[in-house]
Amino acid sequence: MNNDEFSEQRITLQEALSAIAELVENAKAMPLSASVLVPRDEILFLVDAALEALPIEIHNAQLILRERHDIADKAHFEADEIIAAATAKAERLVARTEIMRQANQNANRMIQSAKEEAARLKYAAQDFVDQKLAGFEIALEAIEKSVKAGRAKLAPTFDEPFDPSDPLGGSEAELDSTPFFDQDFE
Repeated sequence: MNNDEFSEQRITLQEALSAIAELVENAKAMPLSASVLVPRDEILFLVDAALEALPIEIHNAQLILRERHDIADKAHFEADEIIAAATAKAERLVARTEIMRQANQNANRMIQSAKEEAARLKYAAQDFVDQKLAGFEIALEAIEKSVKAGRAKLAPTFDEPFDPSDPLGGSEAELDSTPFFDQDFE
């Protein structure tokens, strides 16, 4: 490689270091020594090119590192947002599940309470109707007794003669002394 090859274009650090390595590898060896002879101009030119490319390469590396950090930070931020959203959703689902469980428990308690109240009201109504019917039965028995007593009084007896002037068929004193209705009984 000569200076003319690199003078017109800017070379990268890697190209400069590769050219230096090639120059040293292809250089003539010094007799009885491990040293080699390299052309000073060419090696200085390549070292200068490497030094010039070094800040650009470092800058590019810094940009890449910065971009990598930005991508990593963005990924961490997005991951945190996803985790927060998933946590919030899980909490809402747990809360919704808990609300549903409590609502079901309340509904079951209300249904059970309503069933118990309905049964209590049914038995109370049956007891009330039974008491009223028992009262009616007693009243009807008393009415039946009174009706039988009244019919017995009204029935003509064959022992007594029929008096057309007495439409009731007996003396008033006799009618007043015998109770006609059960409330007249004492």
